[in-house]
Amino acid sequence: MATLRKKNRDNVGLDPVSVSEKTIVEEGGAHGGFGSWLRLLACWIFAITLATHLHYKLPEPKGHRGVDLDTGNTEFSEHNAMETISYLSDTLGYRIVGTVEEKQTFDYLENAVRGYKTESQGIVGAPKFDIWVQQATGTHRFDIMDNMVFKAYTNVTNIIVRLSCPETENRSCEDNAILLNSHFDTTLGSPGATDDGSGVAVMLEIIRVLSRRNWSGYRNSIVFLFNGAEESLQDASHAFITMHDIKDSIRSVVNIDACGTTGREILFQANSREMIDAYKQAPYPHGTVVANDVFRTGLILSDTDFRQFVEYGNLTGIDMAIYKNSYLYHTHLDLTENLEPGAIQHLGENTLAIVDYLAKNSTLSNIERTSEVVFFDIHGLYFVVYSWATAFTIQMGTTLLGLVFFAYIVYKTSHSSPYRTIPNIVFAYIKSIAFVFLSAAAALLLPVLVALFLTSESVGRHMAWFSREWYGALIFCPMSLIGMYGVQYLLYAIPGPQHVDMEYGAFISLVVAFAISTFLTTLTSVASSYIFWLYCSILLMATGLNEFVWKPKAEKRAVWKSKVSGLTYIVCGFPMALVYTDYTYAMIDIFVPLTGRMGVDTPVDIIIGIVFGMVTFMTTLPSLAHVHRFGKRFLRKILVILTIFQVAVLGAVVVRGGVYGGWAFPYDEYHPKRLFIQHLKNLTSGESHVGFAEADHGPYIETIVTAMEDALGVKAEARHGSENANEWASIYPFSAFLGGYRFDTKPYLEVNGASPVDLPGPFPKLSIQNDKYDPTTGIRSFSVVSVSPTYTWTVIAFDAEVVDWSITDSEPLEGPRHYIVRHVVGHGNDAWKLDLSVRVPEDKRAEAEEGKWKMRFEFTALETENFAGHGIERSIGGVGILGVVRDVLPIWTAPTWLSSVVEVWEL
Repeated sequence: MATLRKKNRDNVGLDPVSVSEKTIVEEGGAHGGFGSWLRLLACWIFAITLATHLHYKLPEPKGHRGVDLDTGNTEFSEHNAMETISYLSDTLGYRIVGTVEEKQTFDYLENAVRGYKTESQGIVGAPKFDIWVQQATGTHRFDIMDNMVFKAYTNVTNIIVRLSCPETENRSCEDNAILLNSHFDTTLGSPGATDDGSGVAVMLEIIRVLSRRNWSGYRNSIVFLFNGAEESLQDASHAFITMHDIKDSIRSVVNIDACGTTGREILFQANSREMIDAYKQAPYPHGTVVANDVFRTGLILSDTDFRQFVEYGNLTGIDMAIYKNSYLYHTHLDLTENLEPGAIQHLGENTLAIVDYLAKNSTLSNIERTSEVVFFDIHGLYFVVYSWATAFTIQMGTTLLGLVFFAYIVYKTSHSSPYRTIPNIVFAYIKSIAFVFLSAAAALLLPVLVALFLTSESVGRHMAWFSREWYGALIFCPMSLIGMYGVQYLLYAIPGPQHVDMEYGAFISLVVAFAISTFLTTLTSVASSYIFWLYCSILLMATGLNEFVWKPKAEKRAVWKSKVSGLTYIVCGFPMALVYTDYTYAMIDIFVPLTGRMGVDTPVDIIIGIVFGMVTFMTTLPSLAHVHRFGKRFLRKILVILTIFQVAVLGAVVVRGGVYGGWAFPYDEYHPKRLFIQHLKNLTSGESHVGFAEADHGPYIETIVTAMEDALGVKAEARHGSENANEWASIYPFSAFLGGYRFDTKPYLEVNGASPVDLPGPFPKLSIQNDKYDPTTGIRSFSVVSVSPTYTWTVIAFDAEVVDWSITDSEPLEGPRHYIVRHVVGHGNDAWKLDLSVRVPEDKRAEAEEGKWKMRFEFTALETENFAGHGIERSIGGVGILGVVRDVLPIWTAPTWLSSVVEVWEL
């Protein structure tokens, strides 16, 4: 016996199981494999179903007028908030800065808050209720998408409300305030029911609720900022935090915005422990540091007023938004009818609880900014917060525990039959651990092959996943599983020591792989690494139970029995699927629409393939061990089944894609392709063109181009490249990536009895005032004055060496540069000015001394007619161009309409 035992120990090429055992395993696979897989699938399905219910569950919307009929308590009512949203988005519609709808919105909000102030008078303990109307003029620099934007604004409007302790109490409660912000303006292409009518309505309703409460003993005040110019690049929030009298009392901010129309609001930015702790008071928390970390990378091309408060006010705070169904974001479909019932109740109750807690209980002074906090919710039921120092200790401790457990397994295995040396066992584990990482890589990368196939020139089925978030799972997940399981299949063919029980060895390898992953990601100090720790902990718990509670004892019989209990798969598979499904929904609900809007110029199909590969790996992780349960032959059957299914799905995509109406066509009415349509009239040359550009460079653009060519009777002129970006100057810096096509409207106008020169006025005028030249320095100083009645969102572009100007918070760039300055004016204001001091080129100074040297300014202005909302446009000789284009656009498009003029001035 001693001789035989020594021989076994030295056999580094030992088969996974003996010949007789292998036969039994294969026979078991034939009879019991499908049943075992069905049980595992049932566990996943139950976890995913439960996670789906919890993730999309919303509170019951309150349908009363704000007072509970049973208790008599004043509480947040979605019914009241929806009335506000409906008026703003359905009645007023597009509330663009500088339009009459902006003024109507201001009047509505001011009347509402003054009415609430009147109603609160006489209530015992009611808060002191202050109201300010701010109309501000200023400048700031706003960098976005690698572009410097120099911004100027004139008379943009803010409505500010402050609630503080009763007037009979000490006014120290006004020294520290929490700011609650939302914006009442909209972007050019949207009536803004959620963006940001939802935030405005929630704030208005919270004022109503809190103004009826007893504020005795409240420690801090609450300032409500209804800002009137966010979509013009955050002008109004800049005006408040840099110029308003009470700006220095603000200690922290809660910002409310939206990029979707359904579901729960999410906490996606936070920069202090105190404010994250305040979010714990929310009755329906939803947020994770993962979203915070992703947003900080800049991968999400979006921004909110939160930026102004942090940059200019040095504030800490939290940023929240309704984010699901962002297909409708910044489109004409952001309407009240598309808001999901319960979404506003969820946002309102959470916001109310947070600001009430901060005003009543929190010490707002000396809050420090930090990103060293880990936070996440558990299906909206619990909110977990702890410091990075605690996370580091826990995660490293768990890593150590995992490695100690692995050492115990190796030692125990070396003393179990069949006997092997420790190096033999360790080498087998090195292989299987490496193959866990290879399976992860294959799960992420093999879906790329599907993406390359679908986007190949011969197939041409780009973005087949776009119109439904879950389509990506159907299209990419089978190939991801093929990659995961295929790598495990190859493990059998790799020479060297193998595990006696491949399933058991694979399961232990998962523990070690995630212990290593936890260790490495913890070293990066990225708070999102808690996910690897969470998985490592679940695997450790499951393997511990399997090792010490459930694993069957060795029996002297011919029938082989697995060392991994079926309960072990449930204990780890259920919580993993439950937790990661929640993260998956949050991720794909934002990334699928967002990635689709990047368009095919970016490898979006590859990106989505990788995303769903990651989802597949993390959700089905325990199956990497389970695939070995019934041996190599059964694993081969699984791979064949998955391959057949993947081929069938791809065949269906090819057949049912490419044409509107097919399930694999990327667009439909509620998942539209976003466009910019601009009628640009050149006042200098007398030309008139329709510009057509994609907000998202997706497929099937040729269909739209052909329809517009037929309607206007001219061929499209491609205008790709940055050299034509000035044609879209009114929406700079987004003009930098638009390009698109241009259509000459002259033939159409002439056929209909009009001419491009038949332009109706009034026209903008640019002039120079206070013009001075200093011959000793070669510097010319002057003011550029614009008078632009019935225009807004003006842009002035020029080339010069600027040495000084009236943009106060940014020095001019060194040397001769090309400058683009965006300006916006509030309603009722037609004029603005820009002070400049420029160095005259040396060869032009003689002309400057004689007053003959001129600078070239290209001036673009956006007309205030509301074509999107009312179908009104400034026609040429009685002929409307935008209406012609509107009639030929497919239903699966969402256009943003612009009508602009451009003129070159030599001044």
